[in-house]
Amino acid sequence: MIPRINIAFAPGAYGNYIKWILYSLLIDEPLVSPFKESTSHGKDYISQNSLDLKLFHIDLCMSVDLVAKDKHRVTLMHPRQSVEDDCFNTTVEKISTLVDYVLVPYFDTSSDLLGIHNMFYKGFRKNKLSHEQTIDRKDLERGWGVDPEQPIESVDRWIIREHASLTLVQNYKEFAEFDLRAMYGISNCKPLLISELFYDFLPTIESIRKFLKVEWIRDPQELVRYHRTNVKNQTYKNQDRIVRMILDSVFDNTDFEWQPEDITLYTEAYIQRALQHQGIMLQCNGLNDFPTSTKELREVFA
Repeated sequence: MIPRINIAFAPGAYGNYIKWILYSLLIDEPLVSPFKESTSHGKDYISQNSLDLKLFHIDLCMSVDLVAKDKHRVTLMHPRQSVEDDCFNTTVEKISTLVDYVLVPYFDTSSDLLGIHNMFYKGFRKNKLSHEQTIDRKDLERGWGVDPEQPIESVDRWIIREHASLTLVQNYKEFAEFDLRAMYGISNCKPLLISELFYDFLPTIESIRKFLKVEWIRDPQELVRYHRTNVKNQTYKNQDRIVRMILDSVFDNTDFEWQPEDITLYTEAYIQRALQHQGIMLQCNGLNDFPTSTKELREVFA
């Protein structure tokens, strides 16, 4: 019997991918890829038999109450879906009383930007929204005098970047941040560091097996080729590394160059925010083209 498992994860934190891993290792069926474009949101791998037996829920449970009522052995949930919801830890504590085990995949600070990009590019686009379309237009009017009727696509890039430098990380943390120490204090809850899932795959899968007290129906080695594809598909996995190289170069007073396409608008905003936290302000007004070297970056220090 498969234990009742809930995967509690922030948008973009690979909950669907972990569901596929569990399905592939617990259900004795042919191994099928979970990939849909660059995501692991495909559902075709879940057989009708598994649905009929209520083994794996095909979609997200939208509330703790639905987790309580749901009869599937494996379910998924975003602990925070709006700012009015309970905090992440409180929701996971509630879930932990309803199921046998809770798995909580999470990003640490070394992969903040991967988490941010996943949330804002995958999460919003799933709802057919760009991040720009979610911006409170009153913010832009108050802070930068942008007419609320002006199409967001025509607002200067430097304004969107500066707004993001002030709001992006906080908005992300509203839905993804939790007290890790308290999470470890829940006996049937296992936090899963995503960087370990990515780059220490087989030992991480073995740690999940031991935690769940189950036996796999196939050797996890059979999943490795799919896992490599998944890691390869992660468009934004290098953004954190590039930012560390840029900031190290700034503080070491060396020169480091990159191409405009190497970093996104939101990575530019993250750099701007990181510099602000070190007491370094940029001359933002009109800076639509972000520098492409730390030499150029220093030239726009205020």
